[in-house]
Amino acid sequence: MKRDIPTIELPHACKDETWDGLTWEIVSTDSTEFDATLTSAKFQIKDTTGAKVLTLSSAVAGEITINNAAARQWSVTIEQRLMTLDAGIYSWALETTDADGVVKTRMIGTLIVNADTTLA
Repeated sequence: MKRDIPTIELPHACKDETWDGLTWEIVSTDSTEFDATLTSAKFQIKDTTGAKVLTLSSAVAGEITINNAAARQWSVTIEQRLMTLDAGIYSWALETTDADGVVKTRMIGTLIVNADTTLA
């Protein structure tokens, strides 16, 4: 069965400037695929060749924070960070794993990184 994965173009980032990060949350009031507790989250960015250029994980402090892991109330924040990627167009995905071992991609999209705009 085909499932729809939300596709989002994130606000543009600039190389060597702080990227604002991303928060994702779901609140469900009925029996859904979010019935188990959230155990981990991963955010990955790939370049136009499909090569992984950045992988962030909730297992590493300061990368992804699980704000709420309770069943039907999941919330995660990909923390702000200095954007070190070269200028270009990248694809990204957010993946979650729950206590039942179910791994799913929750969101996908693009991220445009602009050249360094630092004033001299």
